[in-house]
Amino acid sequence: MKMESILKFLGPTFLSLKEFGFAYGVQGILLRRNLEKFWFIDCVTMSKYNVFHTPSNTLIASLKDLKDIGLTSNLPFGICEIDEVKNTWNESLLPPKSKPITHRIAKVTTVYESDDTIGSVKDLFYKKQRERKSWWRRISQNPSIYYMTEVKKEKRREYSEIQARFEDTVIVIETVNYKKNAKNFLPNTGDAEFKSDLMIVEHTMSLDWGCLTLLIDGYTEYKGNKELQVHPRLSPYKAYCKAIISPDDDERTKNDLNDLTLFVIHKLREEGVESVIMNNIEKPEIFQVPYIITVDKETLKTGLLKMVSQRTWCGEIVHITHLAKRMNELCV
Repeated sequence: MKMESILKFLGPTFLSLKEFGFAYGVQGILLRRNLEKFWFIDCVTMSKYNVFHTPSNTLIASLKDLKDIGLTSNLPFGICEIDEVKNTWNESLLPPKSKPITHRIAKVTTVYESDDTIGSVKDLFYKKQRERKSWWRRISQNPSIYYMTEVKKEKRREYSEIQARFEDTVIVIETVNYKKNAKNFLPNTGDAEFKSDLMIVEHTMSLDWGCLTLLIDGYTEYKGNKELQVHPRLSPYKAYCKAIISPDDDERTKNDLNDLTLFVIHKLREEGVESVIMNNIEKPEIFQVPYIITVDKETLKTGLLKMVSQRTWCGEIVHITHLAKRMNELCV
């Protein structure tokens, strides 16, 4: 399936790739936000060593502040940068005669001392490659599409790329770098502890190319049905709730059921579960949610409702008071 055809099927609420760059709709921008959040938790919040988040334009000032309170003396440590950059990632996928486009990257640069540790730091470079490839495979519908390229060498660095390989498209989504002499990463700090050579292991992910990859990866066709399945933690919206209304239901019952769907969505939102109100929406399938929640007349009596996974088509019965907790277990 061509990339252009998949994006056309998903529609403008997700993502379009234009001459000027990535154009996001209301669902696509949430997908990117969730991908960035998931990455940040894994690479910064849960890191085994200190990783400090700073914009690239205040990097030197931030490093001086960290040095003044003694945190940069505890090597290794990492610097996280999330910025808009303009470079030539995946040039072959851009419209003809396009200029390099701006895309959002998330990067962690880990600084090591090089004294007597060259072998061990090089091992960490290879370990980081395995970790990052495994991370992509964990959130993928088709883990086998992710590959790590052979290490390439340049004057002052060695690097490899993580690629998503589809039948007719190859997308570079991340690079992992190893720099032997990287003391210039900390210029003009005035700190004697950085006089010796430093070594760096750096991994840089493109959030925009990553979102595009997840959309292509999650697109499925089966017996004429087309749908999108992405990891529930990354899905723009986790669920919507609909009422099962019979033709013989009276007006009061219909109103009660519709009011109950609103109550369910509001309870989910209070617990941080992204969900969307679908009352009177003609095409709810355009919101490719991982879970559909249904309420009926029995729900009004017992408080029990049904959750169905769009990925597996398996359902479960949950009491309305336990719904938010269950959704958090599955999606957040």
